[in-house]
Amino acid sequence: MSLQDNTPPAPDPGWEAFRKGDRDAFAQLYDEHAPPLIVYGIRVSGDEGLVRDVIQDLFVEIWRSRANLQSPGSVRGYLLKALRYKLMRKAAVRLLYADSLPEQADTANPESIILEHENEIIRRQLIRRAIDRLPKRQQEMINLRFYQGLSTEEAASVMAVNYQSAANLLHRAVSQLREMLGPGALALIILYREG
Repeated sequence: MSLQDNTPPAPDPGWEAFRKGDRDAFAQLYDEHAPPLIVYGIRVSGDEGLVRDVIQDLFVEIWRSRANLQSPGSVRGYLLKALRYKLMRKAAVRLLYADSLPEQADTANPESIILEHENEIIRRQLIRRAIDRLPKRQQEMINLRFYQGLSTEEAASVMAVNYQSAANLLHRAVSQLREMLGPGALALIILYREG
């Protein structure tokens, strides 16, 4: 019995409709994938304006070449990989991550939430500082796995490395974060990944 299912994934119906020229499917593709692409791009480049321009270019390019595109196993993985490639081609782009995670909005009684809010900011800053201390490739792996929700295999594809290299990057990153943040490091990252 094989541990991996080698059956190719079923084509994404929205992607297939877009490939056939359906403008509504294309708009839905953009609406669904642009926000996580922006977040990922900003973490890679640190320049929101550049990221938004590159994403616009990416979607114009895929619309123009839609008839020649294949059905990817993961549409999100395909778009993240394409965005990363386009950003890496920009001379001014370096693998930098945002200085801090965005804060969540307060929705509860200010008196009861102030202390928790401050503690949450401190936890986020500790996580961000710990991640920032990792080598850039490990930072990118953590971003793809936990903030973008990709599988290790999808992250390997986005980073253009083999699966084992991606697994090794992830293992080293998590080990180093555990040393810096303690045994609950992974749980902290997962809890605060929405920020």
